[in-house]
Amino acid sequence: MNHLGLEAAADWLALAESDRQTAESLQNTKPHIACYLSQQAAEKAVKALYVAHNVPFAFTHSIAELIDGLADQYPPLSAHRSAGVILTLYEVNTRYINLQTGINPLKEFRPEDARHAVGLATGICEACQQIYGQLVQGHTDPQT
Repeated sequence: MNHLGLEAAADWLALAESDRQTAESLQNTKPHIACYLSQQAAEKAVKALYVAHNVPFAFTHSIAELIDGLADQYPPLSAHRSAGVILTLYEVNTRYINLQTGINPLKEFRPEDARHAVGLATGICEACQQIYGQLVQGHTDPQT
């Protein structure tokens, strides 16, 4: 891990937080977009930890898969795996009308779905922010 990795990770976390805040603001008016942005926020927050370590991450939108790749290093992050599974479902289902199932994002997602998604994303983002803070502190601590 180096200073550049930590700086880049801070940018990823800032973008994740921007997505999370936008999702929160759209919960009642555009719940399908809020669900999608919640997924994006969580995905970016987890990927920020890979960036902090200058480790390539898998080309995936599966938050659970990304968390699994960090589970040994950050066991507390594993507590958010099931939230990652739920949020990953929003990556596609909120953006397209599924011609096979007839699911239409404009009709399918309700404000309560969005509030749940924002809550899940908030938990993941906060966990990643906490880990990042520990990394920064450890990086600047002269005893490490």
